[in-house]
Amino acid sequence: MTLKLQKIIQKFGFLVLFIVGFLIAFSLEPISDIFSNYQRILTSSSVLLSDYLYIGGLSATIINVLLTTGLNLLILKALRVKMNGAIFACMLTIAGFAFFGKNLYNALPVYLGIFLYCKATRTPCKDHVLVFLLSSGISPITSFLIFGAGFQLVYGLIFGISVGIIVGFILPAFNVFSMKFHQGYNLYNTGFSMGVISMILTGVLGSFGVDIIRSSELNNSYHFELYLTVIIISTLFIMFAFVENKNVLRNYTSIFKSSGKLMTDFTLSYGKDVTLLNLGFMGLIISILIYVMGIQINGPVMGAILTVIGFSAFGKHPLNSIPVIIGAILAIELTPLEWTIGSSLSVIFVTGLAPIAGQFGIVAGILAGFIHLMITPLALNFQGGFDLYNNGFAAGFVCALLAPIYSVIFKKRDEHQRWNVLLPLNIERKKADMK
Repeated sequence: MTLKLQKIIQKFGFLVLFIVGFLIAFSLEPISDIFSNYQRILTSSSVLLSDYLYIGGLSATIINVLLTTGLNLLILKALRVKMNGAIFACMLTIAGFAFFGKNLYNALPVYLGIFLYCKATRTPCKDHVLVFLLSSGISPITSFLIFGAGFQLVYGLIFGISVGIIVGFILPAFNVFSMKFHQGYNLYNTGFSMGVISMILTGVLGSFGVDIIRSSELNNSYHFELYLTVIIISTLFIMFAFVENKNVLRNYTSIFKSSGKLMTDFTLSYGKDVTLLNLGFMGLIISILIYVMGIQINGPVMGAILTVIGFSAFGKHPLNSIPVIIGAILAIELTPLEWTIGSSLSVIFVTGLAPIAGQFGIVAGILAGFIHLMITPLALNFQGGFDLYNNGFAAGFVCALLAPIYSVIFKKRDEHQRWNVLLPLNIERKKADMK
């Protein structure tokens, strides 16, 4: 790709994408219906699993995705933060969860809390940009207190905004310490931090008799359109990779050298071309998984797909993701668990544990995925549905349990050597070294 073409895409690419998105959204339904449906999204409680496709329909949901993502892009521009693998992962996660839980305003109090934390600690907001972006995962607390807790609107606004600011203020400091809990093997670190905070909020609200009613209605009627969209997006990433470097396939296997453990930015380590190809491949792998397992795409599932694609620039690749997916599938097939929306989401989101497989091997990854599936429903009950990254909350406990054990049983893979998926055990690695 020529330098001139790169500059044009960087300057106008997002603008063109947003214009096309708005044109598509406003062409699907009458404008009056779109605005009324979008109002329904904005006034929903937004706790897990609030499918915006069910609440507001496709057009209003697309607009919510565009506006919510656009707001965060403007924040990045104001902070003068350049795009990299980590930021890209955050932005696609925001876009994904704008299908079920995040909207234009409910993250603003949390953002304000983080901003006040930066002022109080005299640290630049740029230093906390990742937790800033991902903090919108706990934004349902704002929507719930305003619209879902049964308070009068004025009191709901006071409670919702105040609690959101407090949560945002404590989140950056707590997020640093939560990393130590799972040692960087949980890619959804902020999800674990917010899960702990959500658990406390759920307990406090329950003590005052506030019932948290979680929505379970889903809209699967747009499955084909969304499935086709995922395939198109994945294919475009692959095409862009070859435009960037026609020999990218030859370089792609270098990405398997990485375990994916936090903080691993593929754009910095292996280049933009390899990262783009990885985004496309991971998107197609998830597409195949959805087709084979018969998973229907709704708002939550679309959010999960976009999150996986996003984190394919920041830790996930096929060799460290497939083992944990296999483990999650085995947990459903070999136990009384069934293919519900919760288990389907977990099979996709379990890729947050990819560094476990990347560091300790296939067997370790399969076992981690298996355990993850069984504890994810318990994590949701603990945190009440305010933490949209519930699988990140569950993954934190899985990593905290397994990482110390694996460190004894399995030998950590050398990051500078290519990942040998056939030799995860200490004894076999030693035999290989002797040879």
